[in-house]
Amino acid sequence: MYLLPRRLAAISALVCVAALLLTGCSADGDGTPAPPGKAKRAKQEVPDFNGDGYADLAVPGPLSTVDGVQRAGAVSVVYGSRSGPDIGHAQVVSRATEGPLGQLAARGTDFGGSPVARDFDGDGFTDLAVTVSGADADDHTGTVVLWGSSAGLSGGTTLPGGWGLHGGDFDGDGRADLLLDNYYASGRLDGDGPTVLYGPLSRDGKAHRKDSLGTDWGDDIVPRAIIVGDLTGDGRDDLVTSQGFEEMQERGRFFKGDDDGLEHTSDDLNSYSGNGVIGDFDGDGYGDLVVRDVGEVSEDSESRPGELRLFRGSASGPGSRVQRIVQETLGLTGIDKHSVADGFGDVLAAGDVNGDGYADLAVGLPGEDAGQVSDTGAVVLLLGGKKGLTSSGAQVITQDTPGVPGRGELADRFGAALRAGDVNHDGRPDLAVGAPGEQGKVQQSGAVWILNGTAEGLSTRNLTSFGPAALGAPEEGSDGADTDAKGTGFGGSFTASEDG
Repeated sequence: MYLLPRRLAAISALVCVAALLLTGCSADGDGTPAPPGKAKRAKQEVPDFNGDGYADLAVPGPLSTVDGVQRAGAVSVVYGSRSGPDIGHAQVVSRATEGPLGQLAARGTDFGGSPVARDFDGDGFTDLAVTVSGADADDHTGTVVLWGSSAGLSGGTTLPGGWGLHGGDFDGDGRADLLLDNYYASGRLDGDGPTVLYGPLSRDGKAHRKDSLGTDWGDDIVPRAIIVGDLTGDGRDDLVTSQGFEEMQERGRFFKGDDDGLEHTSDDLNSYSGNGVIGDFDGDGYGDLVVRDVGEVSEDSESRPGELRLFRGSASGPGSRVQRIVQETLGLTGIDKHSVADGFGDVLAAGDVNGDGYADLAVGLPGEDAGQVSDTGAVVLLLGGKKGLTSSGAQVITQDTPGVPGRGELADRFGAALRAGDVNHDGRPDLAVGAPGEQGKVQQSGAVWILNGTAEGLSTRNLTSFGPAALGAPEEGSDGADTDAKGTGFGGSFTASEDG
């Protein structure tokens, strides 16, 4: 079972993230004029670290043991090609890597956390930002930006701060912005809270400008979770946060993006929201928000069936009307609809898998049991349409689904990470699914499956699957002696750039 400390767990559930980004669900997401009567969505990027036109995939293993150092961390990059992911020529970055990349990875431990892929310096190559623990003398979490080039990731820059990372374009200027959950710039020991580094970002780590949202987030100086996406259809990304005090959860907050970036005032959501995702599920040009509602007493959420809440986007942001989505009413076969600890909604991803112009919703259930075997995991795909999300045509996929290599085993946690993106370049997003508890030659070494997007939905025919050994990445991971986390973490998160 792959568990992170409380703060990082909330971020990982949000981030749920390999560089599997959507190419854009509609033409108005790529910078072209929006059709009359339809809103324009913020531009999204395809992760292409070497600039060859094929989407690349970055899979972090932040708990990997490297050169005898537990939890040193590693990031594996699988470059895209005409035939799909080129597993045989992966790039692995860790403290064992020769040159400047290895030196950056060796600045601390847990290298590769909360990864985000964006072209931060505006040179046409996607860059990769990750966190590393204990990166300075005060044992703060730091950020490393690895710069893309024609040769792939090469060289990098360190930034003072991290915890969680998020990519977006909050002021709509077409330049990628980097949001750090916490930033250490003023000398304050606890940091400045969530801070946006507005692009472009120079190779010496200087942003065009930066702005902090402050430290008023319930019982912490950073939110419990952050969701990024364009809910208002104005071409600028917005922000949704969750926060609380000890076992109590506050209502989610919505921060609008404008010409000057994120506004500092917020509106409350009609939900005690945790993690979530933004996608245009009804095709009206406005991003819709789906969150997992954890209830006012958040510590009880693990003992209750998961509940999702959908807010329709509009020019003024998410409204107060809510569509409840609970597993029991979906009528799905292949999963236990009465399970209270399956994690329904702990992991969410959005993408137009069947190419019909409507974003679809992938829901991870990493705690789903297979008979008497606990935490084998499952994934549910709900299709979007003119009226929004529907259970009609929904799919349930597990490791025991025909065509999926392997089988469901104890604590595999299949579905613990999800990401939608067109990795085989056929015009339809595919879905990457992670199982950090999957056993290779070493227990809990982790694995990834890429399910193909087709006109009929997700297909398991000719899918790609791999573990760290196939990429030349470390299989040994944390033994859990100094934390509740075990294994390498490979398949526990995918590189994120919130897209919808």
